[in-house]
Amino acid sequence: MKKIILSIAVLALALSSCEDFLTKEPPMDQSDELALSTFEGIDGATAGNYRAVISWYGASFPLTFDVMCGNGMVGPVNTGRMRMEPAWNYTSTSTMGLWSSAYSAILGCNKALTAINEGKFSRDGVSDEQINNIKAENLFLRALAYFDLVRVYAQPYGYIKANGITGVEAMGVPIVLKDDLSARPSRNTVAEVYENLIIPDLVEAERLMSDSYVRAGVKDVVATVTKPVIQALMARVYLHHEDWQLAADYATKVIKNGRFRLLSGDRFVSMWDGSVDVAPQSGSEIIFEVYVSQSDGSRSDLGDYLTAPEVAGGAGYGDVRVSNDLIDLYDATDVRLTGLTKTNSKYPGYRWSTKFPGKNGLLAYNNVPVLRISEMYLIRSEAIYRGATVSGVTAIDDLNRVATNRNAEAYATVTLDNLFEESRKEFLFEGHIFFDMKRLQKSLVRTDYDLDPLTKNIDFPSYRWALPIPENDILNNKNMDQNPGYQSK
Repeated sequence: MKKIILSIAVLALALSSCEDFLTKEPPMDQSDELALSTFEGIDGATAGNYRAVISWYGASFPLTFDVMCGNGMVGPVNTGRMRMEPAWNYTSTSTMGLWSSAYSAILGCNKALTAINEGKFSRDGVSDEQINNIKAENLFLRALAYFDLVRVYAQPYGYIKANGITGVEAMGVPIVLKDDLSARPSRNTVAEVYENLIIPDLVEAERLMSDSYVRAGVKDVVATVTKPVIQALMARVYLHHEDWQLAADYATKVIKNGRFRLLSGDRFVSMWDGSVDVAPQSGSEIIFEVYVSQSDGSRSDLGDYLTAPEVAGGAGYGDVRVSNDLIDLYDATDVRLTGLTKTNSKYPGYRWSTKFPGKNGLLAYNNVPVLRISEMYLIRSEAIYRGATVSGVTAIDDLNRVATNRNAEAYATVTLDNLFEESRKEFLFEGHIFFDMKRLQKSLVRTDYDLDPLTKNIDFPSYRWALPIPENDILNNKNMDQNPGYQSK
């Protein structure tokens, strides 16, 4: 395996998608040695790594994929945002900003992990358990960043494996671990990224973290890494890696944990406006989310982009509406339609999402869910359908547990199409659909679409399912190969 070594100095988060991020020496706020010379310093750096994750989940990352794949469409009063995404008009000079944001988080995690592993910091009064928990947090955050990178900038693992694909089409992203400014990283394969980084990091994080650990001093207890958070991401990772039994086993661990439960009907709707407590002791649907608050300077784009333009008073931009293709899938009684979308009399025939209504009337501030308990039921349902076994559990029971809790009709059978449809309805504007389509090798077919006719429908397989790497990272690094279809002219 190629383990690329890079600088892990403190990074600025405001990096554009076109910077040569992996070949440019990052700016330093203070020396690593000074910043990480105490346990408190490492703990503070870890808190900063959580904030790095906000730079993509709090931005348009979740929304983009729903717009690309037919859940959202440009609204009638669009301000110019989200017009490239539904047409899939990405180029190497105009691509998603995840690359720089995720590697910023990765390098921050590497920095904390190096300090912990070297053990040179002052640890007066600090227990091994405290150190292990901080290490587990950084391993999780690094694994999450790599998981998102390899799902965006590479073809799906199952497709590569099933078709014996080699060469650049099998490439994932560079595995970056430590410190060497002279390095020019090449890309590891998709299999290497999963099997040598993501899965080992999560396995070690689960081993290290205490069962009862919750980061001290946090305002939102589901915005911190805990053992069930690690296990929930492991269930998702194993599903994408096609380890069906492990996917089912880890989903079951989270379901049996007792901290999380499905909410029914109006309580599920109320969860999104904050009127239902999301703390684990209350039986939360949300396993892990990013916390966004005006008081700490963070923000989220989702509320502004998705909220309907009102006839009078303050309102959202209305840039992205719910597509008619998706609306047609909902049963008339489904609370995800009746309670989480709304019409606007000024713009008849359209619906907008109400999932991200903002805090204290401010649309720019929404917590963004990353992992929810309903996903664990759908993961386990699919894994059982594909051959996994869980005592006393059937695939149809898990699928219908989600559907009927939303006041939708029960399914008669489990099929991959039914599982995909339920996930599509459940996770609107949470960013799942693109990755589900890639993993299931589904072509995109849209009816509600009025942009570039050449990209109305996207076949699978196609080079378009792996987004382009930023051009400067290609031009300034002879070892970095661009994805097919995006080569510079």
